[in-house]
Amino acid sequence: MEKQKLNKNHLNPATFWDVDPNLLDTEKDKDFIIVRILERGTDMEIGLIESTYSQSEIVSTLEKTKGVSKKTLNFYKTVSI
Repeated sequence: MEKQKLNKNHLNPATFWDVDPNLLDTEKDKDFIIVRILERGTDMEIGLIESTYSQSEIVSTLEKTKGVSKKTLNFYKTVSI
C-alpha cells in the first residue's frame, strides 16, 4: 500500500499547542510530528500518521527519540500498520 502525503490541515492545534503546525515541514520535522501525535494526538491524527509514514519509519523515530513511552514503542514494534 502506497503511503499518502501528510495533510497538515488535519493536525489539531491543541496537539501542537507550542508550535504553529503550518510551519512544520513534514519531512524535516517528521520525527517531532510522529512522536507528538503518537504520544498526545487524537485518534484521527494517529490514523493520519499511520497512513503517511511506514511502520519502520515510525519505529525508527520512536527508538531514537528521548522521552517516548515504552508502551508506545512496544506497540509499534509488535503491530502491523
